[in-house]
Amino acid sequence: MKHVLLATTALAMTASLAAAEVSLSGRAGAGILSNNTDSEVWSGMDIAISASVTTDGGMTLSVGDDIGGGKIADYADKELDSQAGDIGTPGVKVSMGGTTVSFDNQAIDDLYDDDQNGDIGVSTSMGGASIALTYDTEAAAGKPQMSYSASGAMGAISVGVVGTDANDDGKSAYKVSASMGLGDATVSASADMVDGDDAVTEFGVGYTMGDVSLSYSADNKEDWNASVSYSAGNMTVSYATDEEDAYEIDASVSMGGGVSVHAATDSNDTMILGVGFTF
Repeated sequence: MKHVLLATTALAMTASLAAAEVSLSGRAGAGILSNNTDSEVWSGMDIAISASVTTDGGMTLSVGDDIGGGKIADYADKELDSQAGDIGTPGVKVSMGGTTVSFDNQAIDDLYDDDQNGDIGVSTSMGGASIALTYDTEAAAGKPQMSYSASGAMGAISVGVVGTDANDDGKSAYKVSASMGLGDATVSASADMVDGDDAVTEFGVGYTMGDVSLSYSADNKEDWNASVSYSAGNMTVSYATDEEDAYEIDASVSMGGGVSVHAATDSNDTMILGVGFTF
């Protein structure tokens, strides 16, 4: 009887796996982080698990989450991100045609300010335009219940708008932007409007000369950002600074086989060195 039960269970598992596309992917790394006089050896792993099925009518349902342990370096933000934790509430998506509906409790990024989260997201594409909405079914006071975005392209010109009914300060806000490609250069402009505040307008330009890329942006608050990067072969090096003389330097070298070496530092005396790989 035990053999019959085992065989039945194995058959059911095989049938389930055959009906769904299941995938595992991940990343891991190790290194050293130092900040002023403190230092820390870090290592960590993050594994993404996903599965999807498609009905006879063309509707696709998918689910995904991740598990991990230790810490992995976030070189862009010059910090270590904890990977500890078991699978929590997974995100589920239902897609058909160009429309996707996502369900993930307090884990769907607000489209204006991704520091805040909602429960339900809807996105769709129509021709050259893309539209998205997020909704929080039980928004706390001063937190967004709804956010939205719309974008499209007309030849070399791209335009977009994002908005929310409550930003970090609990105020409604929206931002319009436009960019135009001019050969090796791109020019951009945006206006950020927050209820009760003056609009913040920003203009930017980016230019690529072979292996070198340059960018500069400035707004009407006298803030500006500038960066230069060099990428050739398997190596990339970048430098960025702003009006406060804060700076960041990042470098990476791809070693092949999904392995890469990274180094980063900034004006806060933070330095990160590490090796990572994907699988």
